[in-house]
Amino acid sequence: MRREADHIWDTYRRYHRETGEMVVWYELQPFGDTAATDSLYDDVYDEGLSATGGLRYQTGIVLPVVQIQETEDTKRAQADGRYVVQTAIGVASVKDMRDAGISDVTEYRTHLNDMFFYDGRFYSVTGYRSRGRVRDELIIGFEGIERYMDQEFAFDPGPTRITANDYAWPATLPA
Repeated sequence: MRREADHIWDTYRRYHRETGEMVVWYELQPFGDTAATDSLYDDVYDEGLSATGGLRYQTGIVLPVVQIQETEDTKRAQADGRYVVQTAIGVASVKDMRDAGISDVTEYRTHLNDMFFYDGRFYSVTGYRSRGRVRDELIIGFEGIERYMDQEFAFDPGPTRITANDYAWPATLPA
């Protein structure tokens, strides 16, 4: 079984080198009592109080994924407040998550409030499943729903933004 798992991961590594799909994973800073370092929220509004805390996330970790797919919302935005939101479903390796520094990767409860960044959008983790039989050769399936950071995190620090490098297109493409 170990030999088969090694073969699967060799193939996965080759696939990842060629496609390079990845997400930036943000773990929720656990709830505590200190506004400067822990997540705090108002139990009535499910928001942090302005300048006193809110949901805090650890520094983002770049995480290679086996596969990720986005699904467009099938409904339209409405003037009364309905927003178009995307969902994303992805698969990552437990070994990659551990190597990246994500804590307790096989336990789903600790990751249901995490977030990930993919294709210019932030997603809240809504589903988290570990699958497999050989230790450290498991895969994690995760699902997320898009979050509007400027509106849903008005009083929360939220995850740190990713800086983008907008490089110019090359004059000619490789043959």
